[in-house]
This record gives sequence, C-alpha cells and structure tokens, in this order.
Amino acid sequence: MEQQSADLHYRRTSATAVMRSILHALPLLLLTPIHGQELVVNGGFETHNRCPTRSDEKPMRGVAGIKTIGGMPGYFHACSAMMGTPANWAGVQAPYEGEAYAGLVLTAHGGRECAVREFVQLELAEPLVNGGKYLLSFQVSLADGAGYMTDRIGACSSVADRTGKNGFAALFGQADVDNILNRSIADTAGWMTVEGVFNARGGERYVQIGNFQLCDRTSRKAVSPNRGEGVLKNLKKRGEAELDSDKERGLRRRMLATQAYVFLDAVSLTRLTGTDEARLLNAEDACEQDPGRPAPADELVPDPTFDNNVAAHRSAWKNASGGTPDFLEGRTGIYLHSAVNKDHREYISTPLKERLDPCGIYNVRLRVLRDPTYSYAVDRIGVALTDAFENDRRRHLLSFPLLWELHGKGVMADTRNWTTLCGTFANAGCASRLVVGNFAGDDSTTIVQRDAEGGPFAYYFVDDVSLWRTGTKEGCTVHCPEAITATPVEADTLPTAPRWPLTLRFDVDDHVPGEDLLAAAEELLHLLAQYPALRCTIAGHTDASGNEEANRQLAKERAGAVFSELIRFGFPADHLTMVVHGSTQPMATNATPEGRALNRRVDIEIADPQ
Repeated sequence: MEQQSADLHYRRTSATAVMRSILHALPLLLLTPIHGQELVVNGGFETHNRCPTRSDEKPMRGVAGIKTIGGMPGYFHACSAMMGTPANWAGVQAPYEGEAYAGLVLTAHGGRECAVREFVQLELAEPLVNGGKYLLSFQVSLADGAGYMTDRIGACSSVADRTGKNGFAALFGQADVDNILNRSIADTAGWMTVEGVFNARGGERYVQIGNFQLCDRTSRKAVSPNRGEGVLKNLKKRGEAELDSDKERGLRRRMLATQAYVFLDAVSLTRLTGTDEARLLNAEDACEQDPGRPAPADELVPDPTFDNNVAAHRSAWKNASGGTPDFLEGRTGIYLHSAVNKDHREYISTPLKERLDPCGIYNVRLRVLRDPTYSYAVDRIGVALTDAFENDRRRHLLSFPLLWELHGKGVMADTRNWTTLCGTFANAGCASRLVVGNFAGDDSTTIVQRDAEGGPFAYYFVDDVSLWRTGTKEGCTVHCPEAITATPVEADTLPTAPRWPLTLRFDVDDHVPGEDLLAAAEELLHLLAQYPALRCTIAGHTDASGNEEANRQLAKERAGAVFSELIRFGFPADHLTMVVHGSTQPMATNATPEGRALNRRVDIEIADPQ
C-alpha cells in the first residue's frame, strides 16, 4: 500500500537496533495520546530475576509480570549464551528494544496443530475501563530456523488469570486484536507491527498473545518449499540440526523446521479515550430541537411507525443484511453490535415515497429504546440512503453513503424511556431507499457492557422513522436524470461522446472521493440524458509505493467508492463497469512526489454510445 515510511526495520546488531528503534518511535509518538499511560507491566520482557539457560528448563520463569500457556514459550536475553540476543538457538535477531524478547510457536505442520501452540500472558498495571477504547500493539519477527510462516497471531484480554485454567480454547476465534489476513509474518531480518483497537468490557487485568485461530484452520506455508533451491536449503538446515553437538538444542532445531516460530517484543497497551467511564446520552444531546413528526403529506417513509409489520399486511420495511431483525407490531428490533463476531450488524431498509432531490435539505427523526435483556450499549446509529440496493445476506458493515449519524454524544443506554434522535442533512443524491443501522466498525464505536449476564449484543428497538424535505440548497443545479430534458437526436446523427477520462485525484492511502466528484457526476448525468445508452468504466489507480497486492486493494477501494457515489447521484448501476489497475498504468513518473500525486487517481472513462 502507498506509504510514506516503511513498517519493517532491519537490524542485526544491537547498535543499529537502538538507533532504528529511536527512529521508529518518532511517528508512534505522534499517534499515541499525549496522556496515554503504558499499561503493560513488562511489555519488553526486560525485567527478570533469572537468566535463561536452556530451552527445556521453563525459560520464561522469573520474568516479571509474564506467564505462559501451552508448550514452553522461549525467553531470550543478552545475558544468556543458548537463549541470548541477538544470536540464539532459533536464529539471529536483535531485540526491537532493550535486550530481550519472547519466542512462540504459532502453528506447526502435521496433525493436531492446536496442541503445539504457545501463548504468553502479560499483566496490566491497572484494570481496563468499561467502554474504554484501547490501542494494543506488539512487534513480531519470524525466527531464522522456522520452517513455516503464518499470518495468524492476535491478542485477547481477560479479567481473570487464564494460565493453568481449562477452557482457554473457548477464546479461539474471539481475539480482541488480530493480524491482518494474508499478511504473513515472513521477515527474519526485521520486525513487523501488529496493532489494533478494541473496546474493554471493564476490569480486564491481563493480555494473552498467540494464535487464536480456530483449530486446524490456520493458514501456513513453507519458508523454503521442497523444490528447486529449497531442497538444498532444507537439507542443509536439517543436517546442521542433526550434527549439533548439543543434543537438546539439535532436537529443538529439528522441531523448529516443522513450526511457524516467531519472536515477540514491545507489547504495548494504551487508552485512546479519556480516563472516565463512557458518558450516557441525554435527551438534549440526542435531539437538540425536536421538530416533531412531519405532516402526513410531507412524510417520505411509507410506514414510519412499523404498523404494517403485522402478518395481515406487507410492510415496506425489509431486512437489509444477513441478520434477522425482529419486525414486531409497531416497532422493529435490530442489534447494533455483536460481541460474538467483530463488526457484525443488522440493518433494515425501506423504499421512499419518491426519489430524493440532490439539491434538497432534509430532516430525519427516529426513536430508539435499548433492550435490557442484552448486555451492551453503543453510541452510534445512522441513516444511509441509496438508489441501488441488493441484500447480499452478509452481516458485515454496509458501505452505503451515510447521510446522518448519532456519534460522540453518549451511549444510548435507556431501557425505560424511548430516546428521540434527529438531524438534518443535504447532498442526498437521487436516493430512493433508506437504510437504518450502525455503519461504523467496532473500532470506532463506543461499546459499554451494562449487564454481564445479558445476551452478547447491543440490541435496540426502533420506531417512528421519519424523513421529510425542509428546504433547498442555494445555487444548487444538480438534477436527477429524469428531471433533465434533452433534445431528441436521431441515432444516425448521434455524435461521439468524449473518450477522454474524467480524472479524480486522491491523497496518499486515501479512497474517499473529493469535491471534484460532484462536478463529474453532474457532467455525466447531463451526458446520460442526451445519450441514454452511455456506458462508463471506473478505473482505480495508485502510485507505485508499496507492494502491488496492497496497491490493487487500494485501487479497488477508490474505484468502489466512486462507483457507489455515482449510483447515489442517480447514475444507473448497469451503465457502470469497474476495473482495477493498481500501479500498473501510471500517467506520470513515480520517481517524484508530483508524479506520484498524478498517479493516485480514478479515471471515469466514457465509451462511445451504442
């Protein structure tokens, strides 16, 4: 992906490690909250009262604030010969910081791979706060002697000490923070950052790190495949292990050839939000000036009060995801957060009585009530508008353009009285359908556990969903296609539509279209009115920074964002085609910042009308 600095820092000696760790720390200092207190007691594995000597003698014993789960995780420190740093029986790697790091088996080739996994548990300086949002990060590096690599490593937090307890496997598939899928820990020369944000439930005193993937589902691949030059490399590695004068070390190295073994260092946990409990939403912040319900003639929602949910009628409201909203008489229930599956949501959708005007100003109003039989409460719910809608039956986040959202004003916790929410928005495009739900991910949603005994969701009843027009934007001239009149043109005299692309520019690593999209959309809608058969191709591009796989993903996100926005403005979806080029078709040199800026783009290519 396009980056201004690399994530990986290469080092082999302790001198260069110190210098590069200082350089690496500078951008992190800018991202870390000014008052963020480090909560991991011994995240660098530096504090110990016993120098490790052998890998078969519980090397982690005596390391302050650290316990182990499964197997016998390694502890490597400069004070030791076999278990030293930078050189040790598993390879050569200078610590990311200080003089020590840990070693973990994440998975292994062969059956029952879950049984060989190793975990470390780190103690926290103070309990986490319910609803608090925390940034957890750590550094990993593949050991030189490892025969396999994997992308699976993550972290969980817990109130209780989980070492020596049954049921640890219940955490598999439930990590609070996970490494990005398909981002393998493959580098033996440098360190790779794994980080993520999670919401605390309150009272957590420990963090566990290891592979939390479900058993026998961990992806792994050989470091040196048994073909070509890999055969010689593997034979040499096996021979060195078998000829090792230290039999215990030789056995460990032979086992290592079947494992994905990584070094772990610099475990950090800081809070991203304030030190107080998350505040609760009050009526004044929820709707500062309640406009009340609109007059029936102005109401654009066919069934705002869900009265047609009863079996005798066919309601306009429908399920908009793979969830199962509860369409009850006079209200509907949806969950806005799932503690079981990250970013899982339920959404509901309804057609509007008429297509919205891109120049219109609109009010939205709805009421919510939290169900107390469920454990969680959140601070986000929103309204999205779309023209093209298709339920793909997934429970993940929907990416429709969000026009209004409750956010940052407090957690919706009331279980006795309905809370009225309201807001105003414009730039609705030519949308004809409304969608309600939480469109933000768990990382950016404040999530508070209100009752530990309830169900694992933030479940809310929704009622009185209204939408109506209140005005018009001054100077706006955008129209929906059917509102544009054009002089009919005979087919044999139809002029050729321009072939040159409409080009939209993007910032580094950004995929959100800028203000230039509005002008492009208006031009395209006018062309469409003249040439109803017009077809467009939306082509996503990046500069050549980073690897091509990440560039293609970013190009896809850029093209997809423009695709969705054009549909929202009223351009027919079946007239659009999306292609992804990544960095393979630059329009300028990638050797200069100016050239790279030109290459970060989406081209809307206009084909000849047929």
